[in-house]
Amino acid sequence: MHTDPELLALLALGEQIGAEDDRLHLQTCPVCAAELAELRQVVVLARAAGDVTLAQPDPRVWVAVRDEVVRAAAATSGSGPRAHASLASASGSWSQASGEADLATDDRGRRVLQVTLHADLPAEGVRQAWLVHRDDPRRRQSLGMLDGPNGLWTVERSIDLEQYRVLDISQQDLGSMEHSGESIVRGELVLVG
Repeated sequence: MHTDPELLALLALGEQIGAEDDRLHLQTCPVCAAELAELRQVVVLARAAGDVTLAQPDPRVWVAVRDEVVRAAAATSGSGPRAHASLASASGSWSQASGEADLATDDRGRRVLQVTLHADLPAEGVRQAWLVHRDDPRRRQSLGMLDGPNGLWTVERSIDLEQYRVLDISQQDLGSMEHSGESIVRGELVLVG
């Protein structure tokens, strides 16, 4: 079993984490050692670049990504759940916001969730996606941040989509690890097909 990719990413950033077994594995596994070396090189290049303003991808990029996810799901439609959510404004300050989300299983058996948000987004802060427990909204699972109005994540198999079926996109302060309480849109993932 190879080292968890998230652990490799944190190690590449210089974090001192991981169990003794992880360190031993990295010393003996050429695949994981090579991946860690590549990630460290990316970190070096990113830090050398300094403050850079990233260009917003053309909307056609996200359309192509969504089409590929749907195509992969159609090719493997018997291998896992597919779901859709229509996202509606969650508060008065975001009354014009909406969005959609599609979950499919790709050809490698991963549950992939793609979100498109339609809202006038402020330049400051970030948008973060959460799966919220259907009976207790205080229980949330973070999926990650959106890239502008778009997001694409792998949903871990240990997350029960029957229990965590509400998708929430929130406006967050950069660096915040907890839900801000400022939801932009929400919607329930409904299994299809």
